[in-house]
Amino acid sequence: MLSERESSLPHLAKLARGTAATVAVLDGASPAQLEAALFCGLLPEFIAGGRGAPFWVQAGVEAHVQSEHPLPTTWRAIAKQPRLEWRTIAGLADEPAAVLAALDTAIAQADSRRGLVVLSAWALADGRPAPRHAAPLDRPVLLIRGVEQPKTCVGILELAGILRRALTGEVLTDAI
Repeated sequence: MLSERESSLPHLAKLARGTAATVAVLDGASPAQLEAALFCGLLPEFIAGGRGAPFWVQAGVEAHVQSEHPLPTTWRAIAKQPRLEWRTIAGLADEPAAVLAALDTAIAQADSRRGLVVLSAWALADGRPAPRHAAPLDRPVLLIRGVEQPKTCVGILELAGILRRALTGEVLTDAI
């Protein structure tokens, strides 16, 4: 889809030619539970009751986070000069062209010397959201610049660790 729209979404298309992966999500989780799991790397039942902390709190960095769903008070981050800026852009299902254009603009404005991660809520097929259980485009798409992520498929619970390590510089090496 991005190669077909490269002329209207040049920055997003360029990012997509880099490191990309699909993301396996949790079946049966609500959108709010998925967002919390993405931030913490924990299953929803472990987050309930205030357990767990989002990756920016675990990394100890100044952050400005605009989430889709309300965050617990201890997770809220509104730093004036953040090292991490997280923006959730809603409305892809309703106005895909406008949302993708806004995302392309945000990518163009991002500092190219800093890491950049784009995670879709779901994949698009022919410019429209794919049916919830359609294969193979039923999984979210992860696009990354400047962050180590060699796998082509990651679980949603892995993302918090990947992002925390990107912020702290910690290196994780899998056992061979």
